[in-house]
Amino acid sequence: MSLLNRLNEFLANQQIFYVKLHNLHWYVVGSSFFTLHAKFEELYGKAATIVDDVAERILALGENPIASVKKALEVSGIGELSDSKISGQEAVKVLLEDIKFFNDASKEIRSLALETGDEKTADQFNAYAGEYEKLIWMLEAYLEK
Repeated sequence: MSLLNRLNEFLANQQIFYVKLHNLHWYVVGSSFFTLHAKFEELYGKAATIVDDVAERILALGENPIASVKKALEVSGIGELSDSKISGQEAVKVLLEDIKFFNDASKEIRSLALETGDEKTADQFNAYAGEYEKLIWMLEAYLEK
């Protein structure tokens, strides 16, 4: 798959993830509600920035970013959540699965970018991978009993 196709796929997944984080923010319940409610808000803010940055990178490379929810759903590899309550533990498990997905995708895109000599995109996705790896560590620590 080409670098630009992978960038658009990553963008589509981030768009769905942004909505999913709102779902987790609104529907999380349990004793960790206040902590997780705030964390999910922080994360959907970061996801919005990533959506914008990736779309602008695609535009800078001369292509068109995916800009509709319909198209994003067609391309996305992560699933949506239902509109229902979710326990803090389950919410973190869902989040962890998606963050691992984005970490792997970031590393793949970084490699593709380096293969094509696109150091700017490689740097962008190297930074994402670093953030995702830290978040994976934190989420796994949260889930540890």
